[in-house]
Amino acid sequence: MAVPYYPLPIMGGLERQSHELSKALTALGIGVQVVSYRFAEGQGSNEDVEGIPVHRVPWSARRIARFALSALHLSRHLVVSRATYDIVHLHQFSWFGVFIIVTARVLGKPVVMKLPSIGAHSLPGVAKSRLGRAKLAIFGLVDAVVAMSLESIGELAAVGYPAGRILATPNGIRIRIPDSTRPSGRGADRTCRVVFVGRLSPEKRVDDLLHAWKQVLDSVRNRVELEIWGSGPSEEFLRSLAVELGIGHSVHFRGHVTGVRDRLEDMDVFVLTSTIEGNSNAVLEAMAAGLPIVSTSVGGTPMQVGAAGREWLIAPGDRQGLAQKLIRLVEDPEVRRDLGAAMRTRIRDHFEISHVARNYAKAYRLIAAGRRDQVREASDPVIFEESGA
Repeated sequence: MAVPYYPLPIMGGLERQSHELSKALTALGIGVQVVSYRFAEGQGSNEDVEGIPVHRVPWSARRIARFALSALHLSRHLVVSRATYDIVHLHQFSWFGVFIIVTARVLGKPVVMKLPSIGAHSLPGVAKSRLGRAKLAIFGLVDAVVAMSLESIGELAAVGYPAGRILATPNGIRIRIPDSTRPSGRGADRTCRVVFVGRLSPEKRVDDLLHAWKQVLDSVRNRVELEIWGSGPSEEFLRSLAVELGIGHSVHFRGHVTGVRDRLEDMDVFVLTSTIEGNSNAVLEAMAAGLPIVSTSVGGTPMQVGAAGREWLIAPGDRQGLAQKLIRLVEDPEVRRDLGAAMRTRIRDHFEISHVARNYAKAYRLIAAGRRDQVREASDPVIFEESGA
């Protein structure tokens, strides 16, 4: 498994997903080893991360040096260790990935690549630059691509990637808390806490949330608080906006929060206002905690929340619609409880990491048997729910 940063000191969604998947595949009896960058002080070349062997190659802060070092060391590691692996599973279509793909193909090793749904590493993002278009020329060398949403499948179709070689499967999450109804909305006398979790950057549109929150405060009598968990380039602007709107007393910027999954248990409603998303890990974690989800209808979020949660989705930028849905949940503890229970049931039925790992295991077996054009057979039906495909 090839992951640029695994999993520390950076532990974002990609890193969490790759780590949890590695552990779940290991539990299924599939041997997993990871190659990644070594760029944090004190990191060695080889270590064990919760039972997963990790080999780290040198990383340079200088871009040209980084390319040269990566190409050399990644290729060398794949060549030297070629007898210890059968398939290369790549978690990012960056230059790191290009080096991996080219070397693996020279060695005759099949490559599975996970396609991000958003940002500079998605296919539309890659195609915007001249260098990116050069990377796309390498794309056809990949034996199978993992798509996490219908949006991603559409991207692949647009560049002519064979449909039979697409593994459609969502991100997964390890469910650790008991399967029971959480005590959400414990009476009207309790403060109702709404939480946003994510990077504070323009595409997350937290400004829309703050404007909607003002409408919530103007409309409800309940005690309510908005928690903002995360940091980023928009933080100073958002703090100022909260003061300007006169809602600063009810909005708490917590910065980077550790132990998110456990702390979500103390929240009542989860909200996401992004204009672009892939398969949001934050949404999965909130669903696992039994929280009702109010979100923009983007990326894989409609698939994640399913039919029970679709009523609570809004179009990006719809501040009025966002406020109305938050007001209803704030004022009705029973609706919060029922919707939260439905979200938790959906997580258990479709997104538990061991279930997702079995999709990957089936795809690996097909590829190893020379049947890469049949990888679609390992896909998860949950991805196609909305389209009926």
